[in-house]
Amino acid sequence: MRRLGLLAVIVAAVFALAACAPTTSAPTSSAKPTRTADARPTATPTPTASALPADVLFRITATATAPDGTTAALTEIVHVPVDTTEHQTGDEAQLDNECDGWRQAFSGTQFLVANVTTTLPGGADWSDADGQIAVDMAAYPVWSGDQKPYQALCATALAVVPGSARAVSPVAGGKPDADGGWAVFRYGFGVPTPSGTATPAPGGVVFSHCRIQMGSAAKPSIFASAWPTHPETDGGTACRFGGTG
Repeated sequence: MRRLGLLAVIVAAVFALAACAPTTSAPTSSAKPTRTADARPTATPTPTASALPADVLFRITATATAPDGTTAALTEIVHVPVDTTEHQTGDEAQLDNECDGWRQAFSGTQFLVANVTTTLPGGADWSDADGQIAVDMAAYPVWSGDQKPYQALCATALAVVPGSARAVSPVAGGKPDADGGWAVFRYGFGVPTPSGTATPAPGGVVFSHCRIQMGSAAKPSIFASAWPTHPETDGGTACRFGGTG
């Protein structure tokens, strides 16, 4: 009887402990804590421009903002000088018609071809009266496509926005930094200056995001190697690179 009484006391104690235990089961020892993902945004790498084609010297890009706030994207791509262009007969005829003395200007003449494009966001309108854009090209350029003469033929042209234009200019063959070489001239965009003045009229187009990308074909030029870090912006009235020729 004493043994049965002791057993009853043990059983009662076990039931009492069971009544105090929580009803939910604890995780098993095999469960592993889950790591919370880092909520901080990762840095987006700066996109790298793809290399220019082998026949391109450089590409100039800029954004032009008209007085009414309309923006246009501008691009000027200048190709490697060639002995003959893809339209040599027509190009020479236009040079003869518009550019007196071009045949005697350089020794070992080659031809520089540039393509200029201007684009607008969908549905936008560009007013030439308030948003004229002058385009510079080397030496004695003749123009075709969406452009208009500015002050004189065989010189700077006014871009039509939106549009696409082509320019051809004779330059001296040989070293690009020598007299008449492609690297002694100026390229890019600017606000036209009134005739007889050197300063653009106030309230015109403002240029921003002025950049140049050099191609591998431009490496022989010491002058041009400094262009990327020396844009001529003139307080937002231009996006030009190069000399003053």
